[in-house]
Amino acid sequence: MCTFAGVNFKKMKKQDDLLLLKARGYRSVLATGFHLYTSYFRRFFKASWQMAILYALSCGALGTLTAIKLPEISTGITQQLLTYQAVSIESLQSYSIVALEMLLLMLLVLATLALASAPILSKLKEHKETGAITTPPHWFSASPHLMGRSLKGVFLTALILLIPFCLFVAAMFVLDTVSQQFILRHLTTTIVTFFVYGLIVVLFSLPLYHVLMKYLMEAPCGYWKTLGRSYASGLRHWGLMFLVFFVSMLLIQLVGFVVLLPSHILSFANQQAHQGLLFGDPLGMPSYITTLTFITVTLCCFIQFYVSQVLLVHNYYIYGSIEAREQERNHIENP
Repeated sequence: MCTFAGVNFKKMKKQDDLLLLKARGYRSVLATGFHLYTSYFRRFFKASWQMAILYALSCGALGTLTAIKLPEISTGITQQLLTYQAVSIESLQSYSIVALEMLLLMLLVLATLALASAPILSKLKEHKETGAITTPPHWFSASPHLMGRSLKGVFLTALILLIPFCLFVAAMFVLDTVSQQFILRHLTTTIVTFFVYGLIVVLFSLPLYHVLMKYLMEAPCGYWKTLGRSYASGLRHWGLMFLVFFVSMLLIQLVGFVVLLPSHILSFANQQAHQGLLFGDPLGMPSYITTLTFITVTLCCFIQFYVSQVLLVHNYYIYGSIEAREQERNHIENP
């Protein structure tokens, strides 16, 4: 009887430790997020592996295009410049087509990332509502509604993040047009200004991740309404978000460097081989290099997807901590 009571107490304590709505410091958010993700990893994996494969395949296509086709065209253009001091229309057209293909593939990667994260978000939403995460009953158990909200939320957040950089580039273009060679004559100042401006944008974009998580966890609210109501809350707890994101991203980058190392090696080898053509060396790459690169990048990105999802779980607990603190704040201000 005592043993049964002890096991029950341990289960209740574990569930209490993993509660969402609880004010936590950054260390507690990191520890609890790791605990939840590793404890239920098999269930997260079973719920999301199909969409994760689609994400990995889109990354494989983008990585192969970047590693194989782009160096080939760039080398051809460089050879023409060295030989004829001019570039053919066909080469410029090929470069433009590859650039457009890369842009479309980047959008596809972003879309599949949002869709692949939706099943994990569905399990986190289940944890928020019930305090538990169950094994998916079917091979495909993602909510189409949540997948749509995830896709919409990710693209709108990316659009908001993109606008300031577009404005900066447009301002530089106008300055360079008004004052000829402005950027070249003030290159150091331009680089420093861009770095400082980018840093400010990144710092003020952190609360958007709280807005995104709140939008995904609380279905009735629209994105723009959630943005208006919750951005200030995220800004008030900017320090918590910064510390958690910094530590989490640092760990993800370190592990990701090892996971993605084979794809980086293949990409670097292909770039070096094409650069050797400029000096008269043979290409020296096997005929199956394209297939090998695609398979390698796809496998690496599939693993990297699950490495990076720990950030999603950390963001989930940031959301819970901010909500708990905001409730306490409202209770004090309006007893």
